[in-house]
Amino acid sequence: MASAQVFPRLFTVDEANDLLPALRPLVKQIFDHLEFLRKKSEAVIRGGQLSPNSPDLMERLQENDAVARLIHQVKGLVEEINSYGCVSKGVEQGLVDFPCMLGGEIVFLCWRYGEESVGYWHRIEDGFAGRRPLLDADEGDGNGNISYH
Repeated sequence: MASAQVFPRLFTVDEANDLLPALRPLVKQIFDHLEFLRKKSEAVIRGGQLSPNSPDLMERLQENDAVARLIHQVKGLVEEINSYGCVSKGVEQGLVDFPCMLGGEIVFLCWRYGEESVGYWHRIEDGFAGRRPLLDADEGDGNGNISYH
């Protein structure tokens, strides 16, 4: 189990949802940059007759100013998302996790770009594959009452 010191803040569901208007355009910019990065990388690979299996492919790609700039911009957007106290995960899928206290355990509220609101959570060690709806009856006080703080 992770400790609260690992994360700069813990979110409620409402606090996480309140951040979505700021996060959506950042994730959209990441998607746009990744699409352009794919196209530019393919052009560099073709133009330089580079092998996609080459162990130094990333180094060679980053020799291209446009590729290097796009990588830098994506990293900057991820850092901006993380600066809110949430965790950008799976940039290609648009995943953002929000540390949250659930029944004495720190878990992640989980949001994916395109979802209207934060509607899922997962234990840190379970990752996205362990996503469960917020109102999962297996958790809480036995009466179906769940508190996400």
